[in-house]
Amino acid sequence: MFLLVLTGCASDNLEKMIPADATGVVCFDVPEILKNSGLVDDDKIVLPQSLQQVIDNNDTSPLCILLSDLPQLGINTDSKAYMFFTVKTFGRVLLVGLDDAAKARKTLEMRVGGDFAKVEDLDCMYVGDNLYATDGKVLLVGTVNKAMEISRAAKAAKGILSHTATSIAEKKQVKEVLHNHGTEINAWMQGKGLKTILNKSDVYREISQKMPLIGIFTESDIDAVTCNVDLEKDGVEMATRILAAENSEYAQLLNSTLAKPGNDVLKAIPNSMDYIYTMCVKGDQFVKLKQIQQLLTMFGKLPYIGRIDLAGILATIDGPFTIGLARDPHLEGEWNMVLATRSTDPDGVVNKISTFANAMGQAPEIYEGEYIYQYDNKMIRIGVIDGILYMKMLDYEQTEGYAYEMQPVRDFFGNALLGLFAQTHIDETNGYFDFGLQDIFNGKGHFYTSDAKANATLELLRSLCTIKTRDAFGNEDGDDDGGISSFVSGAIDKLQPME
Repeated sequence: MFLLVLTGCASDNLEKMIPADATGVVCFDVPEILKNSGLVDDDKIVLPQSLQQVIDNNDTSPLCILLSDLPQLGINTDSKAYMFFTVKTFGRVLLVGLDDAAKARKTLEMRVGGDFAKVEDLDCMYVGDNLYATDGKVLLVGTVNKAMEISRAAKAAKGILSHTATSIAEKKQVKEVLHNHGTEINAWMQGKGLKTILNKSDVYREISQKMPLIGIFTESDIDAVTCNVDLEKDGVEMATRILAAENSEYAQLLNSTLAKPGNDVLKAIPNSMDYIYTMCVKGDQFVKLKQIQQLLTMFGKLPYIGRIDLAGILATIDGPFTIGLARDPHLEGEWNMVLATRSTDPDGVVNKISTFANAMGQAPEIYEGEYIYQYDNKMIRIGVIDGILYMKMLDYEQTEGYAYEMQPVRDFFGNALLGLFAQTHIDETNGYFDFGLQDIFNGKGHFYTSDAKANATLELLRSLCTIKTRDAFGNEDGDDDGGISSFVSGAIDKLQPME
């Protein structure tokens, strides 16, 4: 959604075009976004050299392609843009104000590979699942819910642009979110609408099959989710709110399974990890969730490794269950990984794993209290530090420090029931992003950089430009790197004692 807004902006009247029955809406204050990111010079969109360099090095990135076209799109840079979601003709609609419709048509034709033609008194181009339609003042990009004739899609677009129906702007709760003072991106999403949108996504369906735990949020009785993002030069702040009743199934579920946050697990996570995820759980209750039962059933069907008592191991978790991931610098598509958790019986878990490995003919080497195995090009080290159970799978001998030594990261994980931390490295500047739930209803996010003088909004944009297109299992450009399933099922075959 963030990258789509950069394709345009619109007058505030566009808000009146959003139907009252929309399942979700996002408002973008494009003038402020462009100004704060340094993309405007003398009322013209100009890409800073530092951003252009990243685009040149990542020219296949969808965001980089959009940014390259941005100065030639003929957009109106003086007001807002909107994206909304429906269950009618279009599943998703982007509304963009135009200063030069002819310029927009020409750029889109070159990029999309189609031609505009008059349909229902609108200039329309229908390519794939997307209808591009303009009345000369506004560009509408609608993704259809199902294939149809262009005339039918154009008629629906004309109805939206004429804004004769009741608008979502008349809903007080939604309007308050969209008009939140001091934030540049504001979103409201109905709980049922979010589920409808996700169910149409092939990526989400793949993820939910492999990670049923995501259903705690997407399949629950949440009423709505709101999000407000403040994009400033000195930092980016995000605030989310999950709207649900105190006695809702969602609230009861999380209250019964989530444990107190803790940051001591970071003592086992190297500070070089690109991503660190955490979820604080009461293991004995956690394993009773139907989503976890589904995972355990899937795990139990795997050859060899499915025999280990995973349910018994998970039941000992009491606090943060944390995973650190970093790209393997030596093998494309491979990852270095570290798992760490507070367990009620860490030594007992280590013994269970060792007993299982020995039964499979994989006796470990024991060095300074760690159980060491060889896995492909990596070593697996299993051990306990300060009561924290950990497993490291690295293709190098660790010499760097730990995430616990990074004060902002330590503070963040000390208060996050569920949390994500990510870091990027571009030129000499490091970018850091964290997002977490402080309680079951409220979440906060923060993006900052290692250079206090850097433009945080611009650096966020540069970081997003480096993200490669990936499928549901983390494979780039459609290549198969084995995925989660092949990784787990092949683990025993590659697991060997150290020579």
